[in-house]
Amino acid sequence: MKLSKFPLMSLRCINFSGPLISTDQDGFNLELGSTKSINATALWAITYADPLWILTNQSSLMCLAFNVKDKCICIKSNIGEISVHQSLKVKIDDQYLQLRLSPNVTADHKLTLELFPSNEYTNEIFPVFIAFEGYHKILRSIESDFIFNDQMMNSKILTLNDIKDKSYDYVVIGSSFCSLGFIHQICQRDPNAKILVLERGLQYLSEHHQHGCSSPPKHVELRSWTVATATAQNESIKNVYGQIPLFGGRSLYWSGWCPTPSTEQLAGWPESLKISLQEKYFDLAKELLNVITADQIRARENDHLIYNNFQTSLKQRLNEVMSIDTIKEVQHAPLAMGNDRSIKFSTVENLSYMKNVTIVFDCAVNKIVHDGHKATRLQTRQGSISLSNNAKLILAMSTLPATTLVLNSFSETEFPQLANVGKRFTAHFVSSVTARVPRHHLLPLPNDAAGVELGALYIPGIKEGAQYHLQLSAVAYTKTNNDDNIHKICKKYSANSISKECIDPSQDFVIVSCSTLGELDHKNKNNQFNLMNNDHDDLTSNGELTIQLNEQDEQLRNWMDNVTFKVMNKLSSNDDLEYWHENNQTWKKDLPSSDQIRKNCAVHDASTMWIGDIDTPVQLDYRLRGVDNVYITGGALWPTGGSWNPVVTIVAMAMHLADTIHDNSNSSSQ
Repeated sequence: MKLSKFPLMSLRCINFSGPLISTDQDGFNLELGSTKSINATALWAITYADPLWILTNQSSLMCLAFNVKDKCICIKSNIGEISVHQSLKVKIDDQYLQLRLSPNVTADHKLTLELFPSNEYTNEIFPVFIAFEGYHKILRSIESDFIFNDQMMNSKILTLNDIKDKSYDYVVIGSSFCSLGFIHQICQRDPNAKILVLERGLQYLSEHHQHGCSSPPKHVELRSWTVATATAQNESIKNVYGQIPLFGGRSLYWSGWCPTPSTEQLAGWPESLKISLQEKYFDLAKELLNVITADQIRARENDHLIYNNFQTSLKQRLNEVMSIDTIKEVQHAPLAMGNDRSIKFSTVENLSYMKNVTIVFDCAVNKIVHDGHKATRLQTRQGSISLSNNAKLILAMSTLPATTLVLNSFSETEFPQLANVGKRFTAHFVSSVTARVPRHHLLPLPNDAAGVELGALYIPGIKEGAQYHLQLSAVAYTKTNNDDNIHKICKKYSANSISKECIDPSQDFVIVSCSTLGELDHKNKNNQFNLMNNDHDDLTSNGELTIQLNEQDEQLRNWMDNVTFKVMNKLSSNDDLEYWHENNQTWKKDLPSSDQIRKNCAVHDASTMWIGDIDTPVQLDYRLRGVDNVYITGGALWPTGGSWNPVVTIVAMAMHLADTIHDNSNSSSQ
């Protein structure tokens, strides 16, 4: 079966809520509630040509063809011939179910695949996916937090071929926080600007994915780089979190923490940049992101405020931690949960409604072609696109993908001023501790208290110049026969995830989840990101990451764990504090060991193309040094990484970039 006969619609299916359709050497599988790791084999491309829907697995080349006229399913894999079925038997762990086409499959070009027990045809049937011509969605159960936009669903998905004769003032690669920050601000200054967004991934959600919060399914996250052998064998830090290859990127999966770094925390940053950010752009970024502190959140559940008396009591209790050496302050957590909807901010809805913004999905950029002075053309997954003479190229990508693109596009021979690209690297290492205490030992319980209340605090510290911070999320609840409501509220509104396994509804408890983040030493020359020496066909994934913790990192990490337990001990003056032990899923008074609480994957990678005035890869006007029209955004710009969560800072810098470009363009035209 040759797919070239059918018009490619450049779509991909990813089932977030399960079940997951995947493939392996044994053929076609459907895994439901499995603990097995699902990787990129869960990604499918869709084509449609009446009467056939064709699904092709991106890594195994397995092909499923659904003939909606004859109600039959054809299956072909790279290990077998074509076979035709009226239905398919699929394996769910150790059970088998039947997969069949829906009886109404021909209506409106809609494809519905349904699962039901093979020997119980009367049982409830649920859809595996529902796909529309010109669009894609994966559904099993849609809860109230999933908001799908009809206008987006019915819109035409553009390809590069559709826009080949059009010119744009700005071409932006990426659709997450930096992209929105830049586009929003440039449209404030120039409402008529024509902007093209090239998104590597595909359109999926029109809202933040509340369930799962900051932890996307492993098969969704993309790590388009190789980890050096020494790093992969290191027990401390083996990798960094990947990107989310979907429209909206990481803004679909994040915790909403939005602290603003202080002058002390911005040590090592250019003075002029610090002044601009602090005088104007941090405030603009917080306004755009709907950042408010936890004590200002007015979300309600069951006729009670979610953040209320408990938030105040928790801060009053933990103000005592100011006595701990190196801790600077205790803040009500700054969160991107403005009171218009009290849900975490995502970029999708904002970008979708901008009239002067054109978005092309499934369009990974492989290389920037230049004439020695400026970018002239982009090589992408969908083909080549030329940049108009005055167009400006904005790299609003994750740190490592942006660095990969620059390294592949601008050789050190032609651009010796870019020799330092990738030679500096930092990130945040993380420890995570969960503790609980009987509720009446932490705060009084008035008669009209809510059954469930949340709290969130942000506690920064500096140890001998190395930064760290604690971000605490807490839930206080009363005894109940049902823990579902507690869990639902935690999933929807908590800044850190609190797992259902930790919730014991048989007593009144307070549970505190604390993530402690510390900065990887940016001065460590062993931490780098470079291109691999061997030939690699895919230019989007030929980078290699090396991380080696040094003595400063180890000392800071030990100190972080020590401070975390000191802070937790402030939760109770009685001998009733218990810690969650992940290895055996139980509560104990003993401290969990470091191997249980330390994550071996870093977050918030940064500094590969840092900004400055001398000997830096990026100039103070955000231009890649030596290239007239290529601009950098994001964590890659950071001279130092600090420990603060990055979103406010990267958005503020993207907005500053927009104003800088606009002001410089106006001054040069006068």
